[in-house]
Amino acid sequence: MQILGGFLIAYGVFCLAGLLLQFPFLYNNAKSKLLIKMMGKTGYNILILVFGLAGLIGGILILA
Repeated sequence: MQILGGFLIAYGVFCLAGLLLQFPFLYNNAKSKLLIKMMGKTGYNILILVFGLAGLIGGILILA
């Protein structure tokens, strides 16, 4: 379970860093463009924020 917790923390940190730094590969691929078209850029950013926080909190809870 420690490996899963570490992976989830790394995933959460990556998602939040991608949200803050606006990594081009998170916003310019085909699936992301489709989601941005459907939800809007603000909705897509909220989705990334929710996934990042869920991964971070889940990883912390597993390791605690």
